[in-house]
Amino acid sequence: MMTSSSDVRLERGLDTVILVYSLLEGHPASSACEQFLRSRTGWFLSSLSLLEATAVLHKVYGVPVSNVHKKLVEVCMGPISVLSVDEWAVLEAIERSEALRIDLTDAVLLVLAIRNGVPCIATEDEPFARACQTAGLKTEAALDEALRQQVAEWEEQWLPAKGLPRVLRQIERWLFTRYPEVAREFRSITGECSHLP
Repeated sequence: MMTSSSDVRLERGLDTVILVYSLLEGHPASSACEQFLRSRTGWFLSSLSLLEATAVLHKVYGVPVSNVHKKLVEVCMGPISVLSVDEWAVLEAIERSEALRIDLTDAVLLVLAIRNGVPCIATEDEPFARACQTAGLKTEAALDEALRQQVAEWEEQWLPAKGLPRVLRQIERWLFTRYPEVAREFRSITGECSHLP
């Protein structure tokens, strides 16, 4: 779908959440995010975003790692540039993360945008958008308010709650691949993965 190319002029940074939504099947934000990415040029993300996307797609949305890998290979072969992160960018990102109270991977994207003279970052993360604006960057969003509401409703219905239920759901999935009977019993005694046995 998208590429790692040094010949592309960098125009905008891509926050992981938009990439993740674009790669999901059956998610309400998928087509909007894919269209958003295709309608603009000069995209870049950090190499750390590939790790973050893997974790989110697998651990939150339950996409098998082998499928995630295939999707990310397509990303790396398409028109999205993937920038490496050196130790100085990491150290600067640690400082910005603390000062702006944003996630480390968001801070890395911000640092890379500033270092490469990129004026804009696309994100659906409000605190990160405010941090970008504080740093003098413009922000873009892929979703309108109605679609954000659809996403929230879909995720409430289909994703386990954060924290313990999500962890229990991961355990149940792992058990199911090896010991289906034990997985069914685990699901039952944890109240559909809502509490400890």
